[in-house]
Parts: sequence; C-alpha cells; structure tokens
Amino acid sequence: MLKVLTALAVIIGGTSVVSAQDLKLGHYFATEDFRGKTAQYFADQLQEIDEDITVNVFPNESLVKGREALQATSQGVVDIYSVYAGYLSGQVPLINVFSLPFPPESYDDAAMYEMALDPEVVSILDKTFAQFGVKYLGVINSSGPAQLFLSSPVESVSGISGLKLRGAGGLSDEALRELGASVVLLSAAEQFLALQTGTVDGISTTWSSYINYGLADVAPTYLAATVVRAPYLLLMNAAKYDSLSDEQKQSVDEAVRRTVEWSRENFEEEQSSLLEKVKTQAETVVEVSAEEQASLREQMQPIYKSYTDDNGEDAQKLMDIWQKVTNSEK
Repeated sequence: MLKVLTALAVIIGGTSVVSAQDLKLGHYFATEDFRGKTAQYFADQLQEIDEDITVNVFPNESLVKGREALQATSQGVVDIYSVYAGYLSGQVPLINVFSLPFPPESYDDAAMYEMALDPEVVSILDKTFAQFGVKYLGVINSSGPAQLFLSSPVESVSGISGLKLRGAGGLSDEALRELGASVVLLSAAEQFLALQTGTVDGISTTWSSYINYGLADVAPTYLAATVVRAPYLLLMNAAKYDSLSDEQKQSVDEAVRRTVEWSRENFEEEQSSLLEKVKTQAETVVEVSAEEQASLREQMQPIYKSYTDDNGEDAQKLMDIWQKVTNSEK
C-alpha cells in the first residue's frame, strides 16, 4: 500500500512539474518605453491569470535582437517575442501589408487595429507563421507613425535624396530608396552611435525611440512624413505553445486580450505626450504639405502593386482589406 501511495505521489508531483511553465519573453524596447511597458503588462497579466506560469522578461535586446526575433522564436531561444512587423518582412513577405510606405492619413491606429484584428487577416497570418514553427498570438500595440529624423536640416522630403538612412524595415525601406536615399540596417540600440559617428545621416523611427534613446542630440531635424505605421506582433514558439494545457492557452489568450485593451486605452495619451516632446527637443521641425503627401503616395503606387504581384492570392486578400480600412482607391 505504501508503494502505491509513493508511486501516486511521484505521478502527481511529476504532473505538477510538467504543468508549471517558465517562459522567456524578449523584446528590443527600453523598459520605460511604452512598448516595453506593454510587453511587461502582458507578462504581468499572464502571471496574474495563471499562477503556474512564470514569465521572465528580457528587454532592450538583452536576449535576442529585434531583427532576429522570428528565427530565435522558431528555434526556442526565446519563447515569446514582441516584434515590429517590418523586421519580419524579409522572411515573411506577406507581413509587408503592414509596412506599406507613406500611407494615407486615414490609416491611423484605429484603422491599423481594424486591419490586424480582421478574422481573415488573423487566419492568413496563423497559416503563414505556422510554417516557421511559430504561433501568432496577435497584435498588442502600435508603432505610431515612424517618421524621419536627420542630422542636418532639409526643406522637404525630397531633401533625403543622397542621404544614408536607417530604415524601419519592409517596403518602407524600398520607398526610401525610391526617393534617392540609401538604406542601412541597424537595431534600435545602434541608432544613437550610428548618427553620432556619421554612419548614417538620419533614421526612420518612432517618436518613442526618438525620445527614449535621446536621439535629439544627434538628429536635431524632425521631418514629419509618416514613412510607415505598423503593429507589434506577439509571436510564440509553436512547440512551447503546444506544450501548454488548454487552460494555459486560454490564459495566454486572455492576457493578450487584456494587453490590447490596456494598450489602446493608454496609447493616444502616450503619443500626444511624445509628439510634444519631439517638437520641443528637435531644433528644426519640417512639416509636410498635403500636396507633397499626395505626390509621395502617387510615387509609392508601383511598390504597392509589387506587393500583390510578388505574393499571390493571400497578398491580394490582405491588400483588399487594407484598402477597405483606409477607404483608399483600388
């Protein structure tokens, strides 16, 4: 009888050990950055919902660089990663629907969320990321507008011709090349030094990065042209996700839902504060006229067309949804 009870205790104990989950969550944001706070909020919510799940957060590329997020998540170096959609575009061309350059003003954050949460979009992305051994958990917040910050003044967007720029990734980099700039790939953490040493003449980045990395000291010109507006995707190693119990998977879904709700409730206030700081810290602010914006969008149409031509039926479906949420012409 004692042997039976002992064996039962081992089985129960083994089950308890297996059900406990230690997850590594990586991202490339500073902890005080709103995006870093959003990733931490997700970790906190998941642990609050399920006490058997522990989430260890590795911010500021301390475990995995942003541009290596997909590969590292696929390989299990990190279990979950919050990553900018544009960083994945080389490996997952379909995701370029979120890096369409110089979008119309109607493509604000509300439209971006409408796009990202559309059931057909979710279905297509689920299928696409599954090929990499990665589970698509959803979109937890927005980049806001990624705009241009330069080391020297210009009068308009045409002034970037001939400059070396750190791109934001995806088709937006192709757009900068179309406008005559050369594009350099840098992680967020490398931007300051690259500007300081003249490795690049400017960067395409978010207001949040501009403020939190102190980039006004090395890029005092703010050119208010929205190169791209993209979501941050939450990706998880598929094998790790499959190892979760059904209850734990539900906990992950609930943590994502809560995080999206919190992010959307707080993002607008955060963005207003950031824009005020950007305009205060920059020495030169260059606004973009409606005429120049219209001209830029016209120049970008061949890039938009190449997206659907190169990526087939799913890309056309995604483009149709993008055009619907932006009320733009086909």
